[in-house]
Amino acid sequence: MKWLKISASVLVTVTMAACGTVPQSRSHYIELVKDYKGWGASQRLVFSKTVERPFEKVVADIGDKLQRCVPGGYSQTTVRGGSMSSLSVKNNQRIAVVSEDKAEVTVQQFHSSTAMQSKGGFYLLAADVFRQGKGAVRIDFYTGKHYAGLAEAIEKWAQGSQRCHGIGGND
Repeated sequence: MKWLKISASVLVTVTMAACGTVPQSRSHYIELVKDYKGWGASQRLVFSKTVERPFEKVVADIGDKLQRCVPGGYSQTTVRGGSMSSLSVKNNQRIAVVSEDKAEVTVQQFHSSTAMQSKGGFYLLAADVFRQGKGAVRIDFYTGKHYAGLAEAIEKWAQGSQRCHGIGGND
């Protein structure tokens, strides 16, 4: 049910991202979120957290929980009168190590019957994980307030938590 609410709030993210501008890439999404000052600007959430754990462990734990906790998606069929429509939603979540000191976390949601989406779907969250010496990382988050729970879960996973923290309806 929580992902259903998240699906509905994708519209806020699209509107927040420069009045419906479709991000052409992950970096474009981050730029739009950081620079947006229009209607709904108070809904953007850009912040950093430092976690006292080694980079490799943080990346492994976030990757594991993204796959274990974030549901794959859902399908919905609606029948009204003599017509039938269906919607398929797929969650695309990943973490990619892009250098020895940086990893990128991306969570997107693809809606089968919605036009004007980024490749991979609507961006829900992007986070950059930076190595800060041997035993710490800094995580820079770019998202909307509707996805604050997802950002908080990622921070807790970075700290070593094994719980899902409500993501996907899982504890």
